[in-house]
Amino acid sequence: MQLLRGKLVADRIHVEIRERVGQLSVQPKLAAILVGDNPASHLYVSLKEKEAKMDGIAFEKHLFVPGAGEDEVVSMIARLNDDVSVHGILIQLPLPKGFDTDRIVGSVDPEKDADGFHARNISAFLDGDVSRIPVFPEALIEMLLSSQQPLAGQSALLVVNSEHFGRVMLKACENQGLVGRLVSSERLLAETEMTLEARVIMSACGIPGLIRRANILPNAIIIDGGIAKDETGKTVGDVDSESMMNETGFLSPVPGGVGPITIACLLRKVVTLATEKQKHPA
Repeated sequence: MQLLRGKLVADRIHVEIRERVGQLSVQPKLAAILVGDNPASHLYVSLKEKEAKMDGIAFEKHLFVPGAGEDEVVSMIARLNDDVSVHGILIQLPLPKGFDTDRIVGSVDPEKDADGFHARNISAFLDGDVSRIPVFPEALIEMLLSSQQPLAGQSALLVVNSEHFGRVMLKACENQGLVGRLVSSERLLAETEMTLEARVIMSACGIPGLIRRANILPNAIIIDGGIAKDETGKTVGDVDSESMMNETGFLSPVPGGVGPITIACLLRKVVTLATEKQKHPA
């Protein structure tokens, strides 16, 4: 399979970001909230900080130690909502056990929602406002488009374990002219031949080996949005990629696929939020 390299797509987006930042009269700023000591979350925030600074975007971190209270985090979000110098607010997920994720994400001003998963923004996207697409689904679509294959009318199987996320992905695919179908990982494991019905397969479950070569159409486009550790501790996606190498079609690898694009799309969203604020400073 031809590998779809996320860095190539991300680099193009970063060039766009830097050009747009140079045209603004204010420096875009992203504020990240990180709760707890999850090593992966700390790594992801560090990567976002590094890329933000390279793109000319100010970045500030608000770290909360394990045991911090939910009200304390909500209070910080309120302060960031009121801070006119902050254009985007990022809640690094997952939050520690016991936190109400909906409450935390819902506390962010929708006009500063950098990830795009505030309920108001999701509703607007599902109602047809394509500019409100959340960052991760946008990254998956950018990865798909990099295949440069015709998509209109093609069948797409979307393997997700969240109905909420699935509805967003279904709409994102429909916006590209795809005919999408949602399926859970549990059902796919029971009916593996379902993947033989789709030209496009997009998966984001975090289950190693969920998608296998024996159940793939020739010339399929497979976008792997899953991330997990295998039994050796290696970072892998949902796709059994080694078995795919001699097949025709396209595959996004893990790592090196959707991840870099997700960060680029996040930072592009921050620039968009800053641009909108500059147009409508009220």
